Amino acid sequence: MNAIPKNMFSDPAPVPSPVLRNYPAGVCLLNRNVFHIDRTVSLAPSDVENWLLDQANKVEDTTALIEGFGARLVQAGLGVARLGLNVGTLHPQALGYAWNWNILDGFCDEIMLNEGVLSMDAYRSSPLYRTMEFGAQVQISLESERPERDGALMTELAEAGFTEYLAVPLPTRKTRSNAVTLATLQPGGFTDLQKHTLHRLLKIFALHVERHVAERITENISRAYLGREAAQRVVSGTIKRGGGRPIRAIVWSSDMRGFSGLSETMDNQITAQMLDRYFSVMADAVIKHGGDVIKFIGDGMLAVFLLEDFDTPEMAAKAAATSAREAVALLDALNLEMQDDPDWAHLQTGIGLHLGEVFFGNIGSAKRLDFTVIGEAVNIASRIEGFCKPLNRNILMSAPVASLLPESFEDMGTQRLNGISRTENLFALGE
Repeated sequence: MNAIPKNMFSDPAPVPSPVLRNYPAGVCLLNRNVFHIDRTVSLAPSDVENWLLDQANKVEDTTALIEGFGARLVQAGLGVARLGLNVGTLHPQALGYAWNWNILDGFCDEIMLNEGVLSMDAYRSSPLYRTMEFGAQVQISLESERPERDGALMTELAEAGFTEYLAVPLPTRKTRSNAVTLATLQPGGFTDLQKHTLHRLLKIFALHVERHVAERITENISRAYLGREAAQRVVSGTIKRGGGRPIRAIVWSSDMRGFSGLSETMDNQITAQMLDRYFSVMADAVIKHGGDVIKFIGDGMLAVFLLEDFDTPEMAAKAAATSAREAVALLDALNLEMQDDPDWAHLQTGIGLHLGEVFFGNIGSAKRLDFTVIGEAVNIASRIEGFCKPLNRNILMSAPVASLLPESFEDMGTQRLNGISRTENLFALGE
């Protein structure tokens, strides 16, 4: 099975839509699989039902579930040539996800939809709107009715040779329904027996969808609030207090300069909005280059570039340095963009980078845990950042980080770190 690699973080870059798959603005193609159906296999509907009740429970990937279900519907002679699954989710940037499976091109696409889709005419004029928003079951003959009355999609399906379209709501606990869409190429559309069988199978399929949606929501929320690495560990079961492991990483500690003064003079809502813009710049730069944001503390941000995530320590150091430079440049651009806004204050940041061993795991009480990083390396990175203002530099790093980078840097001398019984030779990273 061939696939376009999925961007594993929550904000994937759009993949150019191919011919015959026209996705509007607000829809992002996450993943594409090429599937094959063994037409020599013949199944009874009861075989599909048994698969749903048994083997499908072990399928963890939603795309694989769709492909397995679609192939078996074909092998059972149920007339399905196009299968779609549309589900809602909880995600900071996504309204929901959809999977589109079509035997005409042999593709199964996974797409992400943002909130703007709700207001699009293409969505509101589609049969899917009636199903997802109002729980209506829709049945459209693409032979006897004028499909253009039901939106552009029905016209496209009719022109491709499809003869009937069904949109079926799936039981869910949420206000907006999940939905399955089915289309056939059979002359005359689906038979009554096929429809009856499909509806029976979809009742079981809906239970799998609910499980997959719940797991996706858990993953989305965990990543949004914990970061990529911590989310993977928590979801996989690393939840015992004190559970974790030592790991080498380049630690990033950053802080907004002058935040205390700003927070005293600004409205809380405006301060929160400013922090959102500031952290978007800082966090996006880290995530883009393979780092992991651990937490936000007031106006501070703690992140790590785990050495095991890169081929070499040098590559991890380069990623951290590139992220820091990019964050400062983006913050400058944001200040320029907002300079005419009376509620905006010119923002500056300080970033400290240090290489060392940290403990990555669960810390806290028996009833309230935090998955974080602790250790001397974290404290040193924070102290290094504290020298950014007195040394008038935006980015400072320790000698262990500087030694991994090929360029030369401004030597800021040996500094005694506050609260730590050691000194560090600091270097300024030019922007």
